[in-house]
Amino acid sequence: MLYLIFLLVDVTLKVTSSPPDSIQVKKADMELNQLILEKDAKHAAGFYADDFILTTSSGKTKYKQTILDEIASKDLALDVNETSNVEVRMFGSTAVLTGTLHQKGVYRGKEFDVWMLVTDTWVETSSGWKILSGHASSQPKN
Repeated sequence: MLYLIFLLVDVTLKVTSSPPDSIQVKKADMELNQLILEKDAKHAAGFYADDFILTTSSGKTKYKQTILDEIASKDLALDVNETSNVEVRMFGSTAVLTGTLHQKGVYRGKEFDVWMLVTDTWVETSSGWKILSGHASSQPKN
């Protein structure tokens, strides 16, 4: 009987400790999306792990510095950069965020309006949550 009480306490603690982390990851993702929209590469840099890698919807890979250069580029002007249908799954100090990313704007004079399914891996560090990797798949407009 005593074992059952400890087991219930242990399960309760695990369940109640996860939501704040998942909320922090969602918040970090929203903040990063806003910094990208504002073309603030300097502050966005703090959200990316140094060895960040992205696999784009076209199958290309991009690294942290390339992403930051694109954020700051005068060639890119975003009107919309937001993720919806966000779900976060926690595993220790790692979080996997999935959702639907909508980006709309102009790149090198060409308008675009894209919807992508995204999977981002976030890791908790001493300086907060950082995105380590991302993957995007094209999705037709809703």
